[in-house]
Amino acid sequence: MNNFRRDMPAWGISILLNATLLLTFHMVTWTIRATQNDEEIVSVMDDVVQQEMIFQDAIANDQVGQEGQTLSISPSMAASTGAGPSERPLDEQVNEVVNPDIPQLVEANIAIPENVSLTETVTGAKGVSDKVSGGAAGVMDRLTFEIRQSVKERQTLVIWVFDASSSMKLRREEIVKRFDTVYKQLDQEHATDGLYTAIVSYGEKVNILTPEPVRDVKPLVDVVQKIPDDVSGKEVVFAAVGQAVDKWKAFRKNDGKWNKLVFVVTDERGDDDAVLEEVISTCKRTHTRVFTVGNAAVFGQKQGFVKWTYEDGFEEYLPVDQGPETYYPEGLQLPSWGEGGDWQANMMSAAYGPYALTRLSAETGGMYLLSVDVERGKRFDHDVMRNYAPDYRPIRQQEEDLRKSMAKSALVATADLTYKANGQRSLPVPATVFRGYNDNILREELGEAQKPVATVEYEIKRLLQALEAGEKDRDKIREARWRAAYDLALGRLLALYVRYDGYNRMLAAMKVSPKQFSKKESNEWHLVPSSNIESGVEIKKIADRSKKYLKRVIDEHPGTPWAELAEKELRLDMGWTWEEGSRPLPEGMMGQNLNDEDAARLLLAEEEQVQRRMQGPPPKPRDRPKL
Repeated sequence: MNNFRRDMPAWGISILLNATLLLTFHMVTWTIRATQNDEEIVSVMDDVVQQEMIFQDAIANDQVGQEGQTLSISPSMAASTGAGPSERPLDEQVNEVVNPDIPQLVEANIAIPENVSLTETVTGAKGVSDKVSGGAAGVMDRLTFEIRQSVKERQTLVIWVFDASSSMKLRREEIVKRFDTVYKQLDQEHATDGLYTAIVSYGEKVNILTPEPVRDVKPLVDVVQKIPDDVSGKEVVFAAVGQAVDKWKAFRKNDGKWNKLVFVVTDERGDDDAVLEEVISTCKRTHTRVFTVGNAAVFGQKQGFVKWTYEDGFEEYLPVDQGPETYYPEGLQLPSWGEGGDWQANMMSAAYGPYALTRLSAETGGMYLLSVDVERGKRFDHDVMRNYAPDYRPIRQQEEDLRKSMAKSALVATADLTYKANGQRSLPVPATVFRGYNDNILREELGEAQKPVATVEYEIKRLLQALEAGEKDRDKIREARWRAAYDLALGRLLALYVRYDGYNRMLAAMKVSPKQFSKKESNEWHLVPSSNIESGVEIKKIADRSKKYLKRVIDEHPGTPWAELAEKELRLDMGWTWEEGSRPLPEGMMGQNLNDEDAARLLLAEEEQVQRRMQGPPPKPRDRPKL
């Protein structure tokens, strides 16, 4: 061998070495390919990648609770649009497999097409509402964007579902005025090829206003303008969506695949949410996305108010069903002793739409669009409120969650107790002003004010017992919304207990030993809040406990409705003190230390004075519309 190497030329040795190396590398590569199994899943991340490949053709409507594909992307959508799994954080991809029920808030930067004048930045998050300003123009720009994106993908059927109630007349007219402009804009961009439109209205009944969807929208303007006002006060919005979707579920099926969009235009929550689950199922089965243009729900309340103008110009705020924003009640309906009274609390925006319509939109891949120009009352930053989204999971999942948490179930049960059958509050704010013309009149008024207190105190103790049953599990609550709701409820309820207890004690003491006025003009006593709690050590401890919970709400949830209500509660002291006051009396009459006969004459004179003020032409009779 040594002689062979010695006799071989140098170039021959080089060829032999290179050939040997190439053969070795070839064998190594072949061995790796032979031992690799493409079907084997060796980790959670491998599972995620495999799902990307298998489901890359899934469309947005298959994602339960996901918003439109123009706003956020799921893993399957990312694959179909060229966005690979490596572009998303690894922890999000792992959580989708390990915890599939946990909402993943995936935001994507979407390039807004030219000629679209969006009034707000569009960001996507599962199950949330989005705000649209600019009135009808802003709303139509937002919906135009959705139509454009859908038509780019495939031929599209758009179904407009209009609330026919009287309160919606102006909004319907404003939107239909933009119809022609919007569709002309889409036509100029060649975005109307394969675009069909249908119109449906609803009130007590559902009315299909276009027997078949049409391409030319000019006749539709007149159709919408002639929608008659429904005066029944009933709104079957879910039946309207369900019937419309079912009617056109096979529309031009032979022409290929279609996108279907439903645009609901309303200002209330609807009266037939009992069929919500059925309608969601119908929409998902037919791959129909629902967008709702409506008002924000009133925070924690069933009713909101809309301004109504009568034919003679008289304006009045009338109640409408606009909430609540959650399926289960989370807020206690308690009286407000502070400034503004309950009206101010009633008008706080929830920053989300009513539960059922918002869930319908979220579950079908659409979105609830808040018309912020018609929002009234205190508003809150939508970016802050995204962290406090209501639970839009199916009801059975929410029920299971409540069973696992004593704190949540106690809160829901207690909140439910604070509603009467008619939706009104069961704990009225008692009187705090008492006439002191003499001791007998004062005692009589104090006694009348005390009568309901015993019942109210019993109710408060019952509510506290129900809510405190879940206190030991409070620290196990993970969701910010539930923590804020529980702490606020317990803080307010404890404060109310302290106030009523002190109120009753102050009235009882005044009855036993009426105070004497120090000022000549004084003739009545005012019971006003005070930082001094005279009800004893135990009541002071309860007051301190209340402050602890309320301050925790303020510290942990700034910029939210819960913090706003907690601050309002703490601005009002929980103790009481008496202050002198005076009221105007009929000319020539004094109202202090009167004998019984003079006091009776003064009371009679006051009644006559009230009657005179009420005299005059009776108010014009007006028939309140049913909204």
